Amino acid sequence: MNEKTALKRPPAPLKAFAGEKPPAPAWFEKALAVPCDRGTSTVQDATIHWKAWGKRGKPGLILVHGGVAHKDWWDGIAPFLCETRRVVALDLSGMGDSDHRDVYKMECFAEEVMTAGRDGGAFDGGAPFVVGHSFGGFVTLNTAMQYGEQLRGAAIIDSPIRPPEEQRNSSPPSRGGNVYASFEEALQRFRLLPEQPCENAFLLDHIARQSLKTAQRPDGTPGWTWKFDPNLWKKMSYTRKPPAEVAASLKTRIAIFRGGDSVLVNDEIWAYMASVFGPSASMISIPAAQHHVILDQPIAMAAALETLTGPGWGG
Repeated sequence: MNEKTALKRPPAPLKAFAGEKPPAPAWFEKALAVPCDRGTSTVQDATIHWKAWGKRGKPGLILVHGGVAHKDWWDGIAPFLCETRRVVALDLSGMGDSDHRDVYKMECFAEEVMTAGRDGGAFDGGAPFVVGHSFGGFVTLNTAMQYGEQLRGAAIIDSPIRPPEEQRNSSPPSRGGNVYASFEEALQRFRLLPEQPCENAFLLDHIARQSLKTAQRPDGTPGWTWKFDPNLWKKMSYTRKPPAEVAASLKTRIAIFRGGDSVLVNDEIWAYMASVFGPSASMISIPAAQHHVILDQPIAMAAALETLTGPGWGG
């Protein structure tokens, strides 16, 4: 990044609050007050953390966060769905509170989804849905390819599926690793990836606070750093299959969401995805939302998932 580009970069979204919590609407405070269970699962020698809302025995829904995110990204959505469902959100390995690995593979992530979902009670009421945002959408697709016959349906949210010649051939740049002197300093450095404006500062603050852990600074003093593995992308072993092969390999029905203003799933990519997944896929565009749909329009997203995962869809 050159100096000219750096000068144009907008300030970090929480910097103006100087470590204080932004005001939150009553609906979000009510959502946070909904009780949830917490637990862990073991997958290939790693401890995977999860949380779950609603009673066991109800129809299940498993939520998968995006890259370098965590289960608490769903806190503005899951509580709205738990009256009629058992909702489980997990931290994929290398992210959130879950263990880090030497190598990360999609097949292992899919196993984590299934194991945490089963341990968390998402399967107690029969075959569940799996829903993933961004990178979590690709994990969801792999889960649907490996275990789709055990699922009632799957949905991806703003996960750009491009033609083979346009797919990324290199890992994203490394993130994290810095250790900050104070919690407040770290909080003010939080940014969305990819960056975008978001009017719901209270949600950004909530997920940022859950993204940090204590660590030792180079001089031996205590500090704070991000929970995710800073070498996550370097350790990723991921062979991208041609989209047509992915579509043909799915063993369950799928729905595809995007933010109506997303720069990642623009109109061209949206049309391509429709052509690949065909008329059998439900395609839903959420208005006034960018890539981080679940932060931009959490209530609309909850309503859409309420309808999608109801008794009338997925067979």
